Amino acid sequence: MNEHVAIQWPELNLARERPFKLAATLVRPAALEVEHGGQVTALEPRVMKVLVALHRSRGQPVSRDELIDLCWGGRIVTEGALNRCVAQLRKALAADPAIRVDTIATVGYRLQLGEASSAPPLTAPPANDVAAPSSPLSRRSMMFLGAGAVVATGAVGGLLAALPHRVNWTTAAYRPLTSDRGLETHPALSPAGDQIVYAQRGDKTQRRDLYLRGVRDGTPVRLTSDPADDHSAAWSPRGDRVAFVRTYPEGPCSLVIVPVPRGPERVVGRCQTSPYTRLSWIDERTLVFGDRPSAADVLRIRALDIETGVARDLTSPSADTLGDADPMVSPDGHQVVFRRSLMHGADDLFLLDLRTGRERALTTDGWKANGYVWSADSRHIFYSSNRGGEFGLWTVDTRIDGPSRQISLGLGQVSFSRMSSDRDNHLAVEIPQGRSIIAAVQPSGAFTPVTDATNWDWDPAGAADGAVAYVSSRSGSSEMWVTRPDGVATRLTSLIASYVTAPAWSPDGARIIFVAVKGRRSEVYIVDRDGGRLRPLTSDGRDKLTPAFMPDGRSVLYVERTGRGYRLMQLAVDGQAAPAPVPGGEGWSNIRRTPDGRFYGLHAGAERVEPVFGSGPSSDARLIGNDEWAVSNEGVFVLRGRRDPIPSVWFHPWGGGGRKWADVPDSAGSIGASADGRVLVAQDLDYQIDLGLIDLKTV
Repeated sequence: MNEHVAIQWPELNLARERPFKLAATLVRPAALEVEHGGQVTALEPRVMKVLVALHRSRGQPVSRDELIDLCWGGRIVTEGALNRCVAQLRKALAADPAIRVDTIATVGYRLQLGEASSAPPLTAPPANDVAAPSSPLSRRSMMFLGAGAVVATGAVGGLLAALPHRVNWTTAAYRPLTSDRGLETHPALSPAGDQIVYAQRGDKTQRRDLYLRGVRDGTPVRLTSDPADDHSAAWSPRGDRVAFVRTYPEGPCSLVIVPVPRGPERVVGRCQTSPYTRLSWIDERTLVFGDRPSAADVLRIRALDIETGVARDLTSPSADTLGDADPMVSPDGHQVVFRRSLMHGADDLFLLDLRTGRERALTTDGWKANGYVWSADSRHIFYSSNRGGEFGLWTVDTRIDGPSRQISLGLGQVSFSRMSSDRDNHLAVEIPQGRSIIAAVQPSGAFTPVTDATNWDWDPAGAADGAVAYVSSRSGSSEMWVTRPDGVATRLTSLIASYVTAPAWSPDGARIIFVAVKGRRSEVYIVDRDGGRLRPLTSDGRDKLTPAFMPDGRSVLYVERTGRGYRLMQLAVDGQAAPAPVPGGEGWSNIRRTPDGRFYGLHAGAERVEPVFGSGPSSDARLIGNDEWAVSNEGVFVLRGRRDPIPSVWFHPWGGGGRKWADVPDSAGSIGASADGRVLVAQDLDYQIDLGLIDLKTV
């Protein structure tokens, strides 16, 4: 019989654990990550807790009972659950030969560092966590424990009573706020919840202005009328001013303040590189926003003193990420929630404590996180996400370590990317309506529908026989689809990924490659045009973009992004060899292949489309801001979605000057050049965005 007795220690809280090193491996408990040699491995929360518990023991054995108490909170679990966690932990640490997880017969486990690397100084556990004992207790000690059990039970009971309890949220009521024809976006409820400011425009060809109205009734009053694009309003804590973002067609943005209900505008700051950001107030003098201090920096959260115009960084994300954006300050002014883009298509929500400067991850699985707001008590985050496939409303508790929970809305399938809240937990949200299809656009501006979706289609790529591959959400989640020349649509995938993008045809039109992101891992996939033989071509999880077949169809090129920058990679379709860097391929951030087999691309930070391998005709095509592009045998097509008053497609022939191909006022923002000569675009139909008010309550 094992005489080692486990004490009921408080459950580990990963959110409060600081990063630490084991030999050459960096462990980030709050992010559920271990990193070795530039390779990041995600761990399940329970596996990370086992690692932290073993790390705390300073090389001494930890019993199975202690690990279960520490990592499962004293719940009854089988030893098989612990065995599985240890097996996963050993696999995650296998890349570092200096780390071992030893099994101590009849006792438990021990974390050991080999002689090749000495253990770094270990930090003490946080003050509100208790370190587990590392040696067995004698029978005499057990008697003392038994005598004090009543006292301990009472103390623990008091502690548990003081701990926050999990709260369940549901929808108490919903009502529409606007129903005008057009696009009402970026809602901002006043602190008292009686007024709302929002951006409005009739359609995508117009710039937005800000309007103010009562939440219950009232005629909207126009707050701004500048020719530029005004959006992203945020009320000051006192509710007497509104800050907003003013974006210009070919430049960064300005941060502007206007009194409510009327008064002169005042520009208080300028964005350095970012045309779009969300604003929030820390106090009456300080705004937070997302921006880059310079074009070479990663996007980060910054604080602006509106009296002096001086900005300072609040976060400093790694170059391995795409940076931080869209901050929202808690009602008590102590914390900021923001979105960190880990790669293209993978986001997590992070929390920054303004008092200590410490940040931690609130979500760790990479699902998209669009709009988000705080509960009135500064405890919960409500956010829109496609977790599990379809967009919905979710909540995460910032005080209790645990998974996000979905909130039942009773509104059918809805998605909203921006929202606002007030002191009574009312949420003003965007409610988009309509659909988008893939259409061929002629120089005359005439459109020929290719797809007929009841939801949203985008990212078209056409084959020589007239078939079109594209991404669609018509099945709920974003999946890869093909519409044959006879108009029959077929779903090719059921990945339920957070992001699917960039389809490209093989030269013979038999297969399609594309990028999909699942669980913080981006891979290139290949599938037959009928949906057969779907499989990933890569397995390293790194950020990937714009794959394309080589002319022989036996290998593919794609763009890989790391903290060191962008580079081209080549991979054999048969999977016989690992991906390899392309000589001279550094710096290319985007590539396309013409139907006749030539490659063109963009260098990171550049505007001009150029031949990738230095041969072939050139074009005068320049891409600015959110322009999209495609290549044909004859030249480059550019979709100018935001810099022109009306979105339009421009054609830039090889060796000649560009000319307008057609206006596309209902463009949904993606373009493709089909191998059969057609220009394909995603086109919105019956598109409008209204605002609604959700009343949340706890149950």
